Amino acid sequence: MPSVNFRLLLVTDRTQAGGRSLPSLIRQAVSAGLPAVQLRERDLSTGELLPLAQEIQAITRSHAVPLIVNDRVDLMMVLNLDGVHLRSDSLPLPTVRQMIGPRRLIGVSTHSVEDVRRANEGGADYVVFGPIFSTPSKRRFGPPMGLHLLADVCRRSSIPVLAIGGITCERVRDVRRAGAFGVAAIGALLARDDVGEAVREFKHALET
Repeated sequence: MPSVNFRLLLVTDRTQAGGRSLPSLIRQAVSAGLPAVQLRERDLSTGELLPLAQEIQAITRSHAVPLIVNDRVDLMMVLNLDGVHLRSDSLPLPTVRQMIGPRRLIGVSTHSVEDVRRANEGGADYVVFGPIFSTPSKRRFGPPMGLHLLADVCRRSSIPVLAIGGITCERVRDVRRAGAFGVAAIGALLARDDVGEAVREFKHALET
């Protein structure tokens, strides 16, 4: 299995970019040291997502930053991306692993201890667990999980757990103390006026 060495994952949502170009923000982020990107524009058609993925891939590849696409195993294979991120309604994890082989990353969105257990047993490389704190982008997944449940799943997981949902620089220390390997963020990065500065602040928080 490929090793997961990124503690900060930018999950894209162009609606939080304030009208700015998503590729331009990703360019700023990776130039500031962002270690990984998850392309998650779920409302786009294949014809719209493909050129966007190609444009972002050109940026991430030039900085040797992994680009992981949400759900779309077909696009991952066509573009030779670094991995795919699965949801609960995606193709089954063991099936995806069989399709893509051992060298590409598979991440899984999880919202319970049982989800995390299945991801571990199914061959995922990492899980994104949350929402830990209340956040508009994750409200449909129910009430926030909190740090106690995060600590529980981290103890039970043999693969890295990235915390998501209301993550700010001020909360990084708390989720790391709970056992999270790192964090995934959307608005805390993309909605900032200076995305590069936001990345640097998060990286500093994760290193201290």
